[in-house]
Amino acid sequence: MYDFMEYCLRCFYKSSQWNEENQYSNLCSWSRSLLDFHTPRGLSLVLSKLPTPQFKPSYTLNALPTLNGSIGYLYTSRNLDIGTSATVDFQDMVDRFRFVHATKKEQLYPDYLLYGRMSFPGARLEGMYVHRISKHLQYLITAVNSPRVYAKPQVAMQLQYDVGKWCSECSYTSDDGLLGVRTLYNFGQLISTGQWSAGTEVYYGILDKSGGLSTGFRYRTLPGSSTPPISFTYALNPIVGHMSTSYVAQVSPELVMCSRFDFSIYSYESDLAFGLEYNATKRQQDRKPEDKNDVEQFEGLIKSSWGFTKGLSLMWEGRFKNTLFSLGLTADLKSTNPIRTIGLEVQYFS
Repeated sequence: MYDFMEYCLRCFYKSSQWNEENQYSNLCSWSRSLLDFHTPRGLSLVLSKLPTPQFKPSYTLNALPTLNGSIGYLYTSRNLDIGTSATVDFQDMVDRFRFVHATKKEQLYPDYLLYGRMSFPGARLEGMYVHRISKHLQYLITAVNSPRVYAKPQVAMQLQYDVGKWCSECSYTSDDGLLGVRTLYNFGQLISTGQWSAGTEVYYGILDKSGGLSTGFRYRTLPGSSTPPISFTYALNPIVGHMSTSYVAQVSPELVMCSRFDFSIYSYESDLAFGLEYNATKRQQDRKPEDKNDVEQFEGLIKSSWGFTKGLSLMWEGRFKNTLFSLGLTADLKSTNPIRTIGLEVQYFS
């Protein structure tokens, strides 16, 4: 489940009509959401307020296994329509299999988002600034500073240019002096049943004088297609000799399944992983007396993944009265003590 600040960031992208799925870094987003989901650890409580449409504070407390927490504040130039934890659309709060519908971009004024968070104990500072310059261009700056670590603050910068047919990104990180360029190109038209995409990434480390590259391909059915939604991806990093293939298919309106195979060309090490996602829905009678059709309400999400290397991961996300919760565990079935972690996260905002 997204935390409150991450959900606000995605609402900002949606409100300003920025498509994250059109970036090379999200080439394998469907398989990643089913296989690499993050399960909570220990007991976590997230409390957030909605004082104004632009300003939103959030407080996090982790009680187990150690006591720690954070205080965060977010401000946007654009009003964000965010409901309370009791009324928010639960489908938007979870990282799940979904179609991102392309919207017609109108002329927008420059918008920005500013976010900061301090973690305790330790007074670790995190910051983010997103500036939408035009309908095709935006840049993002993130920074991390830890007083207990005698090192310079880490700063990462990204410049993103998206015209729909293709998207390019330029990035730089200060800690290792890494420069990178990413590009994703979409073939065909959006009116077809499916679409092929190809992308590549080139990066170079200024400090260690080393570089690398990766490339990837993706086929994905488009919204409105008469065929069941599927996605096939292939990614290759020839420098380190790593290749990965994945296949995602929606076998029913409630069930999505995924498989991924990773292979190292140099060491011949491999890994096979499987995952599934089940949407728990409940049929409700439409409140309008003139419309007697039943509608399905999204009630929760159940995820499960298993891999030879990663082991077993289970998670249940849902809503209980006015709060949102995420319950999960990870396990190694080959060990005598199979349970690795178990946790519960509760979110409430109003």
